[in-house]
Amino acid sequence: MALFETLNQTAVVEAAINGAVELLEADGGSFWAAGDKGFVCQLARGTGQEKLSGSLLPEEKLLAVDPRGSVIAVPVTIGGSIVGALRLTRGTAEAAPPFKQGDREALEDLTDSLGAALYAAVRAESAQRNEGLALVLEMSREIGSSLDLDRMLRTTVNLATRAVDFDRGAVALYEAGHCDIRALAGVDKVDVKTPEMMDLAARAAWAVGVGEQFYLSDRTEPGSDAERIFVQIFGEDLATAGVGSGLYLPLRDEEGAVGILLFEAERADFATDEQRELVTILANQTTVAIRNAQLYARVPMAGTLTAFADKRQQLFAIPRRKRLLAASIAVLLLAGLTLIQWPFRVAAIHPTFQPMSRVELRALVPGIVEQVLVREGTAIEQGMPVARLRETEARAERDALAAALAAAERSAALAASRRDPAQERLQRLRAESFRRELGIHDETLGLLVLRSPVSGIVLTARPEEQVGRMLDAGETFALIGRTDSLELEFAVNQQEVDRVTPGAEVRLRIDAYPQRTFIGHVSAVGMVAAGEGRDAAFPVRAIVANDLGALKPGMPAQARVLTDPMSALGRMLRTPVRMLRLFWWRAWSWA
Repeated sequence: MALFETLNQTAVVEAAINGAVELLEADGGSFWAAGDKGFVCQLARGTGQEKLSGSLLPEEKLLAVDPRGSVIAVPVTIGGSIVGALRLTRGTAEAAPPFKQGDREALEDLTDSLGAALYAAVRAESAQRNEGLALVLEMSREIGSSLDLDRMLRTTVNLATRAVDFDRGAVALYEAGHCDIRALAGVDKVDVKTPEMMDLAARAAWAVGVGEQFYLSDRTEPGSDAERIFVQIFGEDLATAGVGSGLYLPLRDEEGAVGILLFEAERADFATDEQRELVTILANQTTVAIRNAQLYARVPMAGTLTAFADKRQQLFAIPRRKRLLAASIAVLLLAGLTLIQWPFRVAAIHPTFQPMSRVELRALVPGIVEQVLVREGTAIEQGMPVARLRETEARAERDALAAALAAAERSAALAASRRDPAQERLQRLRAESFRRELGIHDETLGLLVLRSPVSGIVLTARPEEQVGRMLDAGETFALIGRTDSLELEFAVNQQEVDRVTPGAEVRLRIDAYPQRTFIGHVSAVGMVAAGEGRDAAFPVRAIVANDLGALKPGMPAQARVLTDPMSALGRMLRTPVRMLRLFWWRAWSWA
């Protein structure tokens, strides 16, 4: 009965573990979920729970029968498929009684009920997700059905009542650090001059300044720094308004903040995670709808048509000969602007040289640096020694093991001469053990010499100053890289990244050689942008030959990427055409 009292999967599993441990008098219990690579322990109680959490076991090992009877595991099935296993353990002491067949049968009955309870929980969660999806679709239809800004805002805040249970909900527009409350849930007209609305607007403006979703779960017990700051600033206002918790969702896109959607309630922690997810989707839809409504309100259709008519009358008032001359000049100019083309240059943002390959030379065993065999800029081959670690103690231990090995071999030979097979076997076993340890020490002595894993140049500054330094195993001693060709790393603005392709020529100059132009070629264009909005830029890498060694890693440069040829007219119209396409895309999205 306890398994079916809740529809939360974690609570169901926890109830099953606790009940099984109590019923069968076990010391510990755990639930293992079936996965692609085996069974993973999701929840454990009792003995060994710290070690079990997150552990992975194959099916044959988890469900194997324990010959001592101290461990018992039974699979949990849903619809004939194994979804997990319930596992119980008893102490390993001799006094602990083993599990019996009756215990297994009782646990099998319990896992049958657990499977049914988990199936009911899964079905319930699926139904909740479907209900949330239907609500999101209805929100999208309602918000996008009107381009009247005030009507759309009222629809938004009233729709939120179906997603979360609050006492006060509002939506405000943001401009120049001030919030203007435009709609309240359940209210047709808002009086923004009342003290209550002015306080609400102040809280809204502060939340917009935070820049991200802000949830005050409990005014009396703030749980984060942001909540404490919020309560310190607006504590008296919140107490006066009877606010116990609040959810504030700034409406923001790549162009900046447009407003805020906020909800407040008298009780603490009024919104669940699922409810906050739904209203977050509502906030995103509201942001797009506000931008669309604002753009629609600014379309100057009538004024534009009137201006065109006036210009047409002025044109036909000019004499015909002058119109023909102006048309001829315009045709020639247009031909020059369209027919003459040259490569379009895309500016590189913060270009910097890096070695083609960089490998860290690490110590494989701990030790003190005794000798450094290279300097910064030294050209080395793969396998060449770079430094030596102190080997005094390791050499002494190796010599002691060699002496012990020789002594054991002599003792074995002496026992053989005395015809004492038992003593001879014992000594030969000791000799073999010493021989293996001697091999390990020989390998350790070899690892005390740090050798370069690749061919290249020593990039670490003043490596000789590391003599006497204690290195731990795995600690980096030096950086080795190739500089015959360098990699130029730079960024390209997101508006130009479509023109940059692998293989494109890169021309660059550096301050040290301003009279010389270096040539490189793009090797890769990154897929993830750095920055946000219009300032986003994509990383680009280019290979630049450095046969003479003039270029150094870390050098700044001025670089341009040469892309496909483009006419002067194309260059002038590229930005306006892009903006026009974006405008029409948004206009069509209103329909």
